[in-house]
Amino acid sequence: MMKIRLNTSAEIKGTIQDIPVPDVVRIPIPKKLKPVVKKKQIVGCGQVIAEISSKGAYNLGFVHASIDGMVEDILPDALVIGPLPPPKEGEDAVTPTRPDPCTELDSLSGEELCRKLLELGVDTSKLHATRTLVINGLNPEPGIIISEQLLQNTVETLKAGVQLLERALKPGAITLVVAAGRNVTVHGCTTVNASDTYPATIDPLVIYAATGAEQPANVDIISVLDLYYVGRVAETKLPLTESIVSISGKTFRAPVGTAVQELLNAAGCTAKTDKKIALGGPMRGEAIFDLSIGISKNSKAVTLVEEGFFPPVQPNPCINCGECVLACPARIQPGMLSRFAEFKLVDDARKQHVEACLECGMCTFVCPANRPVLQYILLAKQLLAAQDAEVATCRLQD
Repeated sequence: MMKIRLNTSAEIKGTIQDIPVPDVVRIPIPKKLKPVVKKKQIVGCGQVIAEISSKGAYNLGFVHASIDGMVEDILPDALVIGPLPPPKEGEDAVTPTRPDPCTELDSLSGEELCRKLLELGVDTSKLHATRTLVINGLNPEPGIIISEQLLQNTVETLKAGVQLLERALKPGAITLVVAAGRNVTVHGCTTVNASDTYPATIDPLVIYAATGAEQPANVDIISVLDLYYVGRVAETKLPLTESIVSISGKTFRAPVGTAVQELLNAAGCTAKTDKKIALGGPMRGEAIFDLSIGISKNSKAVTLVEEGFFPPVQPNPCINCGECVLACPARIQPGMLSRFAEFKLVDDARKQHVEACLECGMCTFVCPANRPVLQYILLAKQLLAAQDAEVATCRLQD
């Protein structure tokens, strides 16, 4: 097996490239959101197509159409928008209605501003008022270069994002964490240098690097990509309809819902049979088999994994070597937890602190038995969440 370079910093060449607007988009819809459009409805770019019922200021952002078109299908987890229908004989072509710029954005502050950001597509679920805010400026995984690309090419947009968040949250301080040896600044942020070796780049470990405390109660963290999206809303005053994605050392700006195949074509990549494709990074990404799947605002990358680069995982038995324990940044026992999950002993997994897993994937990466350790742990978390949800719906009878 080839050893992947676990340093996430990279030399940035070129700028962010725009993908041509596709004819069809398949926009992912999170489970918490409800579609508010119907099949065959004409929608304009920026129109709300799914929203959350909660009226709070801190939650998942609304989802908007990323192209002008007609709703072709509403799937359980996505909404498909295709081309506008041709005009009937003697009639004018349909002109979709696009939202006007949100001029009130400049006059709002506090929770009202956070709510407006949510309605414009910004995920505010990670934010709270008056807390210290940490900006994770490290590339999230090996091969994903978007953080450094944005810090290099979109400084003014990031500055606009910081200024808007200052009005929305009034944070005690804003800290930008970048790789050791990198001289990077964003107006309004205090810069802290930290290790760029994975998994030190994931949020809980970045918070520790920035504050010296584990799981501090008064700290929120967002990525540079999150900050960029806030800045884009601040600049355009329009809903978020784009995603930033890295592929094979290049960075692209594409409409949300653009098919993975179209991104591969734009990057000059061919999906050969000896490569697996992941939506996301090589350590935490999700393997996909359907290249028509559309990207979300949080996709960050499309990764082509060559044969031999990562071990092929199989449901092999644990050999009790302890390698996963040595590699685990959360200091838990991934091998034992994976066995609890494998045999549906989820209560035992809870007792052994499965919730402390950071989901970095290092356990699977170093496992000499090629065991899908992380996948088992994720299964345990899913089963426990379902169990807790069922218990929460129970009511004692009078």
